[in-house]
Amino acid sequence: MREELKSLWIAQTIHLIEKESGRFADQDINRQVRVAQTSLVNRIVMRAVMLSKQNGLYAAQKNLLRAINLSFLIFIFLSIICGASLAFSTLSQNPINLYWALFSLLGLHLITLFIWLVSSFLFTNLGGSFLVYCWLWLAKKFSQKKTVQQLIPAFIELFGGRIRWLIGFVLNLFWTVILSSALIVLIALFSTKHYSFQWKTTLLSSDTIISLTHYLGWLPSKIGFMIPDDNIIRLSEHALNAGEIRSAWAIWLLGVFIVYGLAIRFLCMIICGINWLVSCRRIKFNTQHPDYQLLANDLQPILFHVEDEDNKDNVKFEQLISHLTQEGVGTFLVAIDVQEKWNPPNSVTFLGFLNTREQRRKILDYLQLTPAKKLLIAIDTDRAPDRGMLNLINQLTSKSQQSRIWFINQGKQFNNWQALSLQSALPTWLGEEF
Repeated sequence: MREELKSLWIAQTIHLIEKESGRFADQDINRQVRVAQTSLVNRIVMRAVMLSKQNGLYAAQKNLLRAINLSFLIFIFLSIICGASLAFSTLSQNPINLYWALFSLLGLHLITLFIWLVSSFLFTNLGGSFLVYCWLWLAKKFSQKKTVQQLIPAFIELFGGRIRWLIGFVLNLFWTVILSSALIVLIALFSTKHYSFQWKTTLLSSDTIISLTHYLGWLPSKIGFMIPDDNIIRLSEHALNAGEIRSAWAIWLLGVFIVYGLAIRFLCMIICGINWLVSCRRIKFNTQHPDYQLLANDLQPILFHVEDEDNKDNVKFEQLISHLTQEGVGTFLVAIDVQEKWNPPNSVTFLGFLNTREQRRKILDYLQLTPAKKLLIAIDTDRAPDRGMLNLINQLTSKSQQSRIWFINQGKQFNNWQALSLQSALPTWLGEEF
């Protein structure tokens, strides 16, 4: 499967999970996606792939595809065995009853071909085959994680009626292998052993058998498989050992088997494969869906605007962003949960305080666009190192090549902060050589 289809599959799975269980904690991932200068669909897919790597869905998809590939190889091997067994069982008796042998070789193939055609074109709204639903049932039985269980429903919803071409390709491929294996064994046995042929009937006359033989052999005769003479057909009511009679019937039997068996399955496989490849290239997300419209607002590209000096909200920060973007300064100081009356050193570039959600969003957005070479994070050790603060520190660290913690005091939580073994430094670290 192409990487593009895998990514779309992941995106559809994430959509189903969020539709059922609510949005993931995706603020930082959304920030990374918003930097990409690409289409909305690509940003949605990028976000889904990044989320899937966090929650294990990406690895689950890989494991599922690996299991499918392994089972595919096992079925190919079993198909080869089945084909060989089919040929051996057909030629297990000598003399060979011609029409019983023909039914043994083509009977199951023709029955399953009819069932597949009916299910493919009359039940297109069911994905083209009940095998899809058997597969879904088994996937849910063998998987306990809800995220993994959603992979198969997402696949069905994404590809819809196109799945019938995939199912058709796989089924016809297996039958092509079965019949090819049987053909090879038939040719090998006909080439190395003597077989006599005869036809037997209780209700039909010899003229009916002659007509039936001509009807079945007409199409194969167009590609070089000759039909036995009427005299040979009439005399074959009793097994004859003449070499030319044995050869004529063997060629006729192989021709009918190839044309009405192998050739039909091979053509069906090619048609299904081409339709699957062509239809998959037309898959597109409906970005007008309400769920994707809400997501589009969160994935808008990051843009910064310099505000007027009369606007008192974050004036210094907005103007500083414009200045730093132009000059490309890469060593910064930020402060987490520090009172805003605190005065940072004048010798460093202070991006601002991260006390409110809006302040955190703006600074993280900027660092996403312009990752820092060095980032010093000021911490007030009167505040406990809770999960939210540690998560914010991790987000800041991921947006800088080097980062350190500056404990601006020795507050009541100082020992707890030291127990975390975080790399610390003073403001002079920002001025040191990189």
